[in-house]
Amino acid sequence: MSDQPTDPSAGTSTAERAQIASAADVRRHVTRLDAALGFMATTLPPVRPRSAAPFAGEPLLVKDLDLKLAGAPLWRGNHALHEHGAVSRHDDALGRRLREFGFDIVGRTKSAEFGLAVTTEPLAYGPVRNPWDHDRSAGGSSGGSACAVAARAVRVAHGTDLGGSLRIPAAHCGVFALKPGLVRPATTPTFAAWNQHGFLASKVCDLRRMLSVLGRDETSDASRFGTTGPTRRVRVGVLASAVSSAVELGGGTVEAVERVADKLSDLGHDVLPAHPGALEQFDQFTMKTTPMLAGWLAKEVSDAANDLGRPLTETDMEPGTAQMLAMAALATPEAVSDTTKWLRRLVTDLTAWWDQFDILLSPTVPIQAPRLGWMSDPATAMRRTFGMMQYTAMFNASGHPAVNVPYVGPGGLPCGAQLVGTHGSEAHLLDLAEQLIPGEAPTPPLS
Repeated sequence: MSDQPTDPSAGTSTAERAQIASAADVRRHVTRLDAALGFMATTLPPVRPRSAAPFAGEPLLVKDLDLKLAGAPLWRGNHALHEHGAVSRHDDALGRRLREFGFDIVGRTKSAEFGLAVTTEPLAYGPVRNPWDHDRSAGGSSGGSACAVAARAVRVAHGTDLGGSLRIPAAHCGVFALKPGLVRPATTPTFAAWNQHGFLASKVCDLRRMLSVLGRDETSDASRFGTTGPTRRVRVGVLASAVSSAVELGGGTVEAVERVADKLSDLGHDVLPAHPGALEQFDQFTMKTTPMLAGWLAKEVSDAANDLGRPLTETDMEPGTAQMLAMAALATPEAVSDTTKWLRRLVTDLTAWWDQFDILLSPTVPIQAPRLGWMSDPATAMRRTFGMMQYTAMFNASGHPAVNVPYVGPGGLPCGAQLVGTHGSEAHLLDLAEQLIPGEAPTPPLS
């Protein structure tokens, strides 16, 4: 990286040299786990510690997709960029903030190609294996980060979420994840706004600390929820049925939601069956927004072409990526106008539900982690992808914050329960998640 000295220990104090030695130990630990699970795209050398920074020397893994760090590899799960050795030319806003906060960025974790899949099996450098069962998917597209946290390679890892890419792998790997929301409801199909940076962690307290990195308030909205602390009472609506015809709801996920609902009731919260009716339009939502998603992908591919030094061709991409990219032609001005009007009505209806409720509890993903290869057939991959996103994607469109709460379900595999709150309630969602699991997420036996 451009700001890394050849010898990071040169001119440092004894304490700083100890921190550098610790950074080397972290990298050895990450490398050992990666050999079995394959969650790393690449490691990065340590930088000189910034002792005055709030997170000085704390190890962090970042997803190999949207986050840009000057001089660091950025391959986006794509084999052409990987083979070319593409690097970022500059820090983006979050990359610069991570440096200023003093993190030791250990490396980049694998992503699905351009973040399109709900599994992380890029042809560029192989699949990420679930630490609970190495023959199963770790979810996607932030599967590398979720796997690394679940295996305890690091306590916290970065990811991105356009339609569930943080929460789905968190559910499949059994860790906490926070998808931040927007300050106010989104009313236009701007995928740049829908795509949120967030974090995965094995403890809620670590996610709460990351709120400051995201520029969010670390305290709950007391004006809305009345009191502070774990005794505050909230009204929770529970959704425990499928809202899409694409993927059926599995028994393990129902069990996770029921367990969370019972625990919330035991904690004194008001819990009853209820959910926004707008969620029942999920299949129509995916049909209408897919051409706009393809248009967003076209811009991402164009950005990647700048890093590659030439346009990407169809042979440079996985079949699913090329298939999605071809749908950008359907995003005519008339179609975009129609979808924008429809989305405004949908988001208005969806957001109105929170006038009566504080929290929506639902599955995070309809089934436990599938076998590797389940998403590989282009004939079924798109439908299965959308089906897996049925509880997550609409909240990217509306800008509601959401948290995955992990549980171990049937067969010893993780399940995820999703808590969705009103705009600006990130800290409160984390409060509830910590009430449900005060300590550490379950540890996989195979990690």
